[in-house]
Amino acid sequence: MSLFSGYEFESELVVALDEISTQPYEGRSGAGGLLLAAEANPHVESVMEFVESIRVSETRLVRKSLEMADPEHHLLCDGEKIVGLARLRDTYERAEENAFVFNVVARGVWELSHDQVPLLRVSNTRPSLPQPRLDAQHLKSVARRLFSEIGESEADVLWDLAESASAASHGTMLVVHRNAGDEAARLIPQAQRIRPKLLDSKVLSAVTSIDGAVLVDPTGTCHAVGVILDGHATGKGDSSRGARFNSAVRYHDTQSGRCLIIIVSEDGMINLLPDLRRQVARDSVEEVVRQLEESLTDEPDYEIFFRYWAHLESLAFYLTVEQCERINAARTRLEDHRARPDSHPHDPNEGSLGYITHVSWTPFAPDPEMNSSYFLDTE
Repeated sequence: MSLFSGYEFESELVVALDEISTQPYEGRSGAGGLLLAAEANPHVESVMEFVESIRVSETRLVRKSLEMADPEHHLLCDGEKIVGLARLRDTYERAEENAFVFNVVARGVWELSHDQVPLLRVSNTRPSLPQPRLDAQHLKSVARRLFSEIGESEADVLWDLAESASAASHGTMLVVHRNAGDEAARLIPQAQRIRPKLLDSKVLSAVTSIDGAVLVDPTGTCHAVGVILDGHATGKGDSSRGARFNSAVRYHDTQSGRCLIIIVSEDGMINLLPDLRRQVARDSVEEVVRQLEESLTDEPDYEIFFRYWAHLESLAFYLTVEQCERINAARTRLEDHRARPDSHPHDPNEGSLGYITHVSWTPFAPDPEMNSSYFLDTE
């Protein structure tokens, strides 16, 4: 990235960003960003120039200066030093790829982006690909499959609430429960009950500023705030995640499909419980099975066969018992063909040889969690 922005030498920027993101300033976690670009970049507008530049290795001073950054203005960095405060002009073209932004997202977490597209996320020095914060169609699909009594308009309301909750910088939880009223009463005094009401985004932002989850019913009507979820340890969860995530897992396991939980972590990560797989068209799965079978001719093209095989591996969750049996039968026939005796290609006197005596492979088996709700065209 430093090379693309015009700085041609090895930079300490990545190490510095790890340190900067972990340092609080007057008790506050870091926020704001660095614009990595050359000072001479014509698309960079300087709004404040430091007389004395700051080396990126001076992490405490960089962290203090980061307090001046906001969504529009960033500290301008050339890969080695911070030279001032700047903003990227609207004239910047994505194809130029010579201006990148490093944003401190939360304590120990920073993200690299280009033209507002996240490229890399580093959490406590561990890099990963950034995940989309939330997908409207996926969330609404999960909600409608869990709560068959709601329609498109109610799903839209839940999406609006989830989108507002996802903006909480300190993390929060939104619990959608089929029996939200009864659940609010049961969880007293671990919840603050309210008179049932639809909350707009501003009110939701206010109530998520306190600890605990927001409890709503499938229509989006709120019944309680500041909810502390109960539940029993089941061996599920993730020891690398915090108390918020693991308490949601424990609570969800006790509810037998009666709730949907949107978990927003402090580092911006968002999880759905349950995070149901996407729906697919039943015919599209059957078509790939059929293509695999048709590719198995008397002299099959192995490359074509295994292209369909790899496709079916990506669809393995959606396969029925009958389809698994057909796929496994086709693979058995292919392996029999591959191991069949054949005359020596150069010397007939050498007798018959097998191509390959044995190839190990894992048969397909139906997934016990699969049901017709995962098909778009349910029967």
